[in-house]
Amino acid sequence: MTAPVWGISPELPPVPVKSVYRYLGMGRAQPDPAVAALVEECMPAFVSAARCRACYAELPVRLQENTVDFGGLQADSASLAKNLSGCRQAILFAATLGAQEDLLRRRAGVDSPARALVLDAMGSAAIEALCDTLCDGWARENPGLRLRPRFSPGYGDLPLDFQVRLLAFLDSGRKAGITLSETLLMVPQKSVSAIVGLGENGCTARFHDCGACEKKDCAFRL
Repeated sequence: MTAPVWGISPELPPVPVKSVYRYLGMGRAQPDPAVAALVEECMPAFVSAARCRACYAELPVRLQENTVDFGGLQADSASLAKNLSGCRQAILFAATLGAQEDLLRRRAGVDSPARALVLDAMGSAAIEALCDTLCDGWARENPGLRLRPRFSPGYGDLPLDFQVRLLAFLDSGRKAGITLSETLLMVPQKSVSAIVGLGENGCTARFHDCGACEKKDCAFRL
């Protein structure tokens, strides 16, 4: 390993309710009172159950055609190479909301599918907010550089099974309690692994969410 891997336990950031509605498939429509009331009802239990953990390493980036070399970890991906073009370093990380949040959602599914659905959307919004908060902190630690949009295994032509090597490199099981199932699903479910390039140019949005961004001509989109 060419760089230390840090394990951290960040606080849960505020969960953006608008994103919860978006993950519920409502787009920009206003929720009806019943949905809004259920989201409000679920929020305290969700916040209480979430236990955020993360691990990360900051590594040099070397590109040779479509091969990305982080020094001890390599990936063959034209999409990732495009995303990291012009970057001399990158942050590799994994983050999770923890096992208790998974348990809360499964228990809710027994008695109330609607409540389980809201908790699932809440978890998706919260893990994205956590990743945004982590990236915001790394941006402050690297003044003069911009972060590229997060790039996860399974994006573009970066195979999903790269996740095996990425999480092993980060020692995510020990550092953050994140493992993989036999089918490469992350455990706990509301977990994310990603690569974030640091370059002199990059995404101009404060929070990186390509799915919600209206800038369709961004050079860093897939």
